[in-house]
Amino acid sequence: MKNYLSRIRRIKQEFIALRGENFRVASNGTHHKVFLSNRYVIRFRDDNPKLLLRETIFLKRLDHPLIPKVSWEGKIDKSIAMAENRLPGENINILWKTLPKVSKANIIKQVIQFLQYLRTQTKDHVYSVSTGRKYKNFSDYLTDAIKQKIIRIKKFKQTDKILRDLSSIIEKTSVKNLFSKRATIVHGDLIIHNLLTDGKNLTGVLDWELSIFGDPDYDLFRLFYYQECAKAYQEQGIDETFEADYMDNLIAAILKSNLIKNKKIFQKKYRFVRAIFYLNALYWASNSDNPQKNLNELIIQWNKKSGVKYLSI
Repeated sequence: MKNYLSRIRRIKQEFIALRGENFRVASNGTHHKVFLSNRYVIRFRDDNPKLLLRETIFLKRLDHPLIPKVSWEGKIDKSIAMAENRLPGENINILWKTLPKVSKANIIKQVIQFLQYLRTQTKDHVYSVSTGRKYKNFSDYLTDAIKQKIIRIKKFKQTDKILRDLSSIIEKTSVKNLFSKRATIVHGDLIIHNLLTDGKNLTGVLDWELSIFGDPDYDLFRLFYYQECAKAYQEQGIDETFEADYMDNLIAAILKSNLIKNKKIFQKKYRFVRAIFYLNALYWASNSDNPQKNLNELIIQWNKKSGVKYLSI
């Protein structure tokens, strides 16, 4: 901790606006070390400083009241740090279960409006903040490093059947041509933990390290998959943040909105992308501290086909 406090003192010397601010360590921030004052947020990413720098560059391109504005970035020791304005409110996962219905409905409506805004921000190529790479098309982004992942997953015998299932979907080349050639901003991780609220409205959208310029439907695919995961947590009795309730409300609103332009094309794309999501989850599980347990949980979830209902919306 002393090391970070020393870095913050050095940042204050370079960025005068921070000199009157008192910073405290944030309670969350899985991959970052995050410090908060009343007006600013300082983030460090020692394990992957280049990723934080790419996120900073990406955020500077955006201009929306729900998106943090980068105030300063620079090299501190061998790492990268960035300071951004602190948006008002608390993480929705902390407050959701206590919010009145009218506030929940208002927040959901504003998330839909934010998704619509993202679709207005276009680029002529596919780009991923996470990998730092441009891609010829969106399917190349989705299948990046897929062969290496399959090799790793195959080391576990119980994955034989699910890999056959996933491969039969992913290898359908005709689906790859359905992804939009018009790249728009995709946040990539619009879970309840990355959103802020003042108890009445949506006040912030955080954590842009998974953002991309890609297919406009990709955020929806991620949300449908998150609902499937949230349902699994709910069934296991570990949904302490009531994320399943949030996801149910959000998905219902998405299905009533005009975000899905062509249901048949959407279904075909989602079937493909959902298989990619499961493959990536299997890869994570195969590298986890308890691979056998985590792999088996994913296999059980896949066999339940709990996400198949979105293939016939």
